[in-house]
Amino acid sequence: MADRRPADASVRLAQKRRQRLRRRVLRAVVAFAVVGVVAAAVWVVGFSQALAATTVTVTGTSVLTAADVTAAAQVPLGTPLIRLDTDAIAKRVRSLKPVAAVSVTRSLPNRVTIAVTERKAVYAVSSSAGFDLVDASGVPYTSVGDVPQGLMVANITGDSDRLRRDVATVVAALPTVLRDRAVLVTATSPDSIVLELRGGAEVVWGSAENSDEKATVIAALLTVSARVYDVSSPSHPTTRS
Repeated sequence: MADRRPADASVRLAQKRRQRLRRRVLRAVVAFAVVGVVAAAVWVVGFSQALAATTVTVTGTSVLTAADVTAAAQVPLGTPLIRLDTDAIAKRVRSLKPVAAVSVTRSLPNRVTIAVTERKAVYAVSSSAGFDLVDASGVPYTSVGDVPQGLMVANITGDSDRLRRDVATVVAALPTVLRDRAVLVTATSPDSIVLELRGGAEVVWGSAENSDEKATVIAALLTVSARVYDVSSPSHPTTRS
């Protein structure tokens, strides 16, 4: 019988070659498929309208309206969400005076949410439009015709950012016993802040420095009947009848 081993070896070698070729072809097909899927995903996410901004939702407004915020935001509708410059949108919204803080988020498939935190009034200052509401950082951010209930009114000499901040510091520090009696804050300079009380008495506060200490002192001093309470130097308070 003829020796078949060389032929068998040739067959096995050919089979191995075909298997290796099939594996190479399969790997190439899989690689092309993966590239295709990734390219399709990149196109859908970054360039198609499937995940583009079509809706803008605004939350947290009271002084402003959603339309005010949307107009300032200038969200480029139709732009894929992933390509939106949310920092630029937030910066434009922060240009609105009533806005203290803002965050902009994307929500699949097509929504942009603008969450606004508005400034909170600490006091009101008279203005040509009626009254400006001023926040804790001394920013006058909106005008109203009437002072909201419970809000103190201030008369401030000049247009001084520092003086508005100082008055805000003082008003925020006032103890309840004084806040309930105070009707007006006047500030002619950073060192001349005075509170007028119901009945005609006044509190000479001086500067905004050491306002917490002054608040503690005036709370005790108001137990004494006087026309003038001077806590401008809280370590040496005085009263005058």
